[in-house]
Amino acid sequence: MPIQRGGFAPLLAVDLRQVYIETGKERPLEYPLLFNVDNMEWNPVKDQQIAGLGTMPTKPEGEQFKLDEPVLGGTKEYLADPFGLAIEVTWEMWRDEMYGIMRELVAELQRASRNRQEVDAWSVVNNGFDNAFPGFDGVSLFNTAHPGIREGSQANRPSPDVGFSITGIQNAITRFEGMVNSRGLPRLMTPVMAVITATNKYAAREILGSSGKPFTADNEINALVQEDLSWMIAHYITSSTAWFLAAAKGVHDLNFLWRDQPIFDSFDDPWSKNAVFTSYQRHTKGFGSYRGVDGSTG
Repeated sequence: MPIQRGGFAPLLAVDLRQVYIETGKERPLEYPLLFNVDNMEWNPVKDQQIAGLGTMPTKPEGEQFKLDEPVLGGTKEYLADPFGLAIEVTWEMWRDEMYGIMRELVAELQRASRNRQEVDAWSVVNNGFDNAFPGFDGVSLFNTAHPGIREGSQANRPSPDVGFSITGIQNAITRFEGMVNSRGLPRLMTPVMAVITATNKYAAREILGSSGKPFTADNEINALVQEDLSWMIAHYITSSTAWFLAAAKGVHDLNFLWRDQPIFDSFDDPWSKNAVFTSYQRHTKGFGSYRGVDGSTG
């Protein structure tokens, strides 16, 4: 249904002092601060997990070398989803509207596009505790028992879950320190960022920003300072208590993939002279490997 004069009669008169459109300022995009953002050369694309060689075994004198070979693990397919939105305005409404609101609505298509990107990207984290959204190993992104290809399970989630705290962060860093690959060899990954919600904003300043140990009257040194963790607030995380640590981009495997970057277009309907404005984009998101992130529901 096109936007017509009859439904927006107040915008046709010159007696309004101000028209308040509920948009306001917009936050910069948040997901590129965390996610690996890349383009898809074809659609769908697939990632394959592979485990390398294990630990060198003993070779008794005179005996042959023992053979080893890489081991195939799971796969992750990324299929881009299409998204689109349009507005249609009659010529009469476009011509007679007095306050530029129709032009503002055209600009709103960009805002809708960016919000879709954020919601789509952060769904990886919002669904990160649900086994219905698995990675290479068939379980959730944050799990207490990620099965190995050849070795035992590993955790990147506390049991039970804990809130954002000194103890929670220390235990998460310890799990990073103890990480091994799928063949049991040590894997070096270091968290560089804490991702939190606004609920934990002030706790993050106290825990990660103070030189002294938080919440005590003693003069102890804050042991977390040397970890050099930065932090960010993710406004699209749906749980107010969830939080996680992440390694650097390109080290972890949280991905946002573009097939078609936003395309904005406009045309006039020759049969009605209505103006039509459209926006379209295709992208997908997900993860294969859990290594490089550690999280809790709080």
